[in-house]
Amino acid sequence: MKVIPLAKDSAKEKSFSKKIEVMSANFKSTPTILARDLKIDGVIESSGLIEVEGYVQGKIISTSLIIREEGFVEGEIIADSLSLRGKFSGKINAKNITIASKADISGEIEYETLIVEDGAAIDGKFKKAK
Repeated sequence: MKVIPLAKDSAKEKSFSKKIEVMSANFKSTPTILARDLKIDGVIESSGLIEVEGYVQGKIISTSLIIREEGFVEGEIIADSLSLRGKFSGKINAKNITIASKADISGEIEYETLIVEDGAAIDGKFKKAK
């Protein structure tokens, strides 16, 4: 790799900096894992993957969300992709939802694609998004 020094504040430097910013934005971020002993009350928003092992009361907005077996979310979820393995109570609006056999869910669920495994405990209202 050849490094070419650029004059400070030059047009080339600004162009190069902009290219680096664009390239960095295209890399996938590492998942955010909310640990078992963590309790959150509020709003969580991420353009990446969030994995919940602890307790969240509030609203989660994410591109991809996994509620693990130990996790419990109470409130509202807005996501493109949602995998429910733990407990949830509240309102969900997600494009793709997968509900695992150990999941325990109650509330209103709006979806485009839904997969439910045998054994899941569900008490709620389902609505297919148009």
